[in-house]
Amino acid sequence: MPYQAPGDAPFMLNVDIPDLVANGGLTNAAGADVTLPSTGFAAADILELFNPPAGFLLMNVGVRVTTAEGAACTADIGNASATETHLLGAAADGFMGTCNLNSATTQITLVTDTDLGWDTVNGLVFVTAGTIDMTFGSADTETAIFDTWAAGWKVF
Repeated sequence: MPYQAPGDAPFMLNVDIPDLVANGGLTNAAGADVTLPSTGFAAADILELFNPPAGFLLMNVGVRVTTAEGAACTADIGNASATETHLLGAAADGFMGTCNLNSATTQITLVTDTDLGWDTVNGLVFVTAGTIDMTFGSADTETAIFDTWAAGWKVF
């Protein structure tokens, strides 16, 4: 686990989609890396946000939109593997469902009780090294800029 300052989430990232487009960023589509087009991410494209180690207890995730997309733009945050977490289940929206990237607001762990987040299991333990992924729900993404984080700690 990398060092983090007291009070900081262990995983933090600024996602600047215009910068990714300008500098040849990649998306993961159907298991293969693909160069990001000038229109940004497409619906169902996956952006791998974080790589928590085995033993990481995920308590919540969040997104703070600093530059709204300007068009309908949503995304989900979850995990794609059914073997990474103690629930042995995968859900693209398991940690945050329908995050609005067209609203300059902060959104934290928007999950329902059928998903994998705090509402049902009081945290989620990664039993193997895994990923926390963002799956885009719409094709208009080229101007969105946002900060995202995953909070928790290493328990074993």
